[in-house]
Amino acid sequence: MSTDMIRLNGTVRARTPDDTWTAVAPHLPRYGITRVADLTGLDHLGLPVWTAIRPNGHTLAASQGKGATDRLAAISAVMEAIELWHAEQPLTVDQHGTARDIGLPYPLLKLPVRVPHADLERLPLEWTSGTGLTTGRPTLIPTSLISRAPRTMWTPDPMRATSTGLACGNTRDEALLHAMYEVIERDVLFTDETRDGALRRLVDPATVDDPYARTLIDRLQDQHVLLELALLESQYGVPVCLAYLWSEAYPAWFAGSGCHADPGIALARAITEAAQSRLTCIAGTRDDLVSRDEVFDTSPPSPQPAKAFNPWRHVAYGPGAEGAFADQAQDIATRIQTVSGHEPIAVALSGTDEPIAAVKVIAPGAGSRTRRAIPR
Repeated sequence: MSTDMIRLNGTVRARTPDDTWTAVAPHLPRYGITRVADLTGLDHLGLPVWTAIRPNGHTLAASQGKGATDRLAAISAVMEAIELWHAEQPLTVDQHGTARDIGLPYPLLKLPVRVPHADLERLPLEWTSGTGLTTGRPTLIPTSLISRAPRTMWTPDPMRATSTGLACGNTRDEALLHAMYEVIERDVLFTDETRDGALRRLVDPATVDDPYARTLIDRLQDQHVLLELALLESQYGVPVCLAYLWSEAYPAWFAGSGCHADPGIALARAITEAAQSRLTCIAGTRDDLVSRDEVFDTSPPSPQPAKAFNPWRHVAYGPGAEGAFADQAQDIATRIQTVSGHEPIAVALSGTDEPIAAVKVIAPGAGSRTRRAIPR
């Protein structure tokens, strides 16, 4: 493994967790973060989940994070909050005009738009400069696809801005890799949903031999949690995993997903995200979540677990997380371009005086789910 990569349980980073925290913690007020809190003890699962609070956030005031340790979960929560802070800041407008006037290298309708319509090509928009991730060429992106800054006056907003491809990292390449994994994950989940789950291969939890994922599975089974796992087939050749949790203590299904070149890390991310989703509902602090209290109005249902399982080793695949972050990012960018037919584009959101790198990656032609829930 490259010297710029530190292998941790469930992730690979460019700095140790302590070094990351030391670099970021003094800057929390800059990003409007007033509190970082441990939510783990609100559930009996024991998987670390933390929250970072931004009372004046324009999108979400509460961000959650998970990790193998309290420190990693706290960093995860803080990084998500910092991502959102950057998305709420005004972007530099490098050009005004229509998509036809500026000569885009990609079709405008390959971006996430609210209503696909050919006349969008003639709508004047504000544009900011990004960088093509396979060629390095400057490429324009609509600012409204990225920035969620409050608007002082009404203007047409045809773009459907999402958090897909919004990421922070210790370095630019680390952030880019994380962002592109999210692009792939959400495109694969979108495709799977349109095909009624046809991409899923159910995994027998007893056959998982990745050490950290095995620890997570054993922990959940010790807590009498019903666990359902799946690995999705992907044109990208990069694993995307799903996990569903259910228990009588909170009788609702909670889903999590994860993507990584290392299938064990992808699976661990899915499991810990499902646990995070559950704890987020228990805490009740996230602004955009509806209450799940109705699950306690009746006797707990008896869910029917799936029966057609595959051994983990028979379905696990992936290129592996080897080489420097820059090399991995180039490989993933090339995979995205091959599948989507268009070069992914990165917009830098952070300044040189910041302790971390924040980016937004746009991948024309890649899909993204619009529903929060992942159907089981």
